[in-house]
Amino acid sequence: MVPAHLFGIAYSPWSAQARWALDHHIIRYKYTEHIPMITTPLMRLAAGRFTGKITVPLLIANGRTYDDSWNIVTYADRSGHREKLIPLDKADEIKAWHDICDIAHTSSRIIATDATAHNEEAKRENLPDFFPEFTRNVLTPIADLGIAYLGMKYDFRHAIIAEEKKKVREVLNKIRKALAKKPFIFGHFTYADIAAAATLQFVRPVSDHYIRLKPAMREAFTQNDLANEFADLVEWRDALYADKRGDSPQ
Repeated sequence: MVPAHLFGIAYSPWSAQARWALDHHIIRYKYTEHIPMITTPLMRLAAGRFTGKITVPLLIANGRTYDDSWNIVTYADRSGHREKLIPLDKADEIKAWHDICDIAHTSSRIIATDATAHNEEAKRENLPDFFPEFTRNVLTPIADLGIAYLGMKYDFRHAIIAEEKKKVREVLNKIRKALAKKPFIFGHFTYADIAAAATLQFVRPVSDHYIRLKPAMREAFTQNDLANEFADLVEWRDALYADKRGDSPQ
């Protein structure tokens, strides 16, 4: 059987959610790291989508395409044989958590992109690995182009960072309240916990053991004020990774 093919961006919370679900169910898949603009034609060809918007994570499995982390998780639940991440009796509540956490993911992407735009070393690090080191100083305009491309694609060129941070804080407070010092939102491990853990990726990125980041990119993706305010959630996230991801580096 041909394994599924997942396109993603390793540090993206959406891609992290999709990979966690597939790994939870021990579903074999080929992984391709998506480089905006550069690998888009390959992704379109693989998916058979030659027009319209296309984004990651994107999974191609059994001749079908799944292009949202929620759809990928539901596919994994249908195809895998381990404990369901979206139990039927909690499906509506877990979908609500997916939507709530998606707000934080979206706002955090805006904040991280803005921080990267103001960090020259992070821009150099964010260039594709196939660019030789000695070319990176002169090629940083390509990173600027990529940042502008993301701004246009996701329409956040005129976002107000303080407002986006407020949205992230509101979601993190909801997660804190739901956990109430419990290990899981619903008393046992579900996709709601995966989505909640992913909200911390652009607050304080998880260990390089799970998602590798170069130093300046890690700095750009860290919001120290929120990381300190929600240190309990960062600690919870790290414990969840250790318990449920174990030795599964990305």
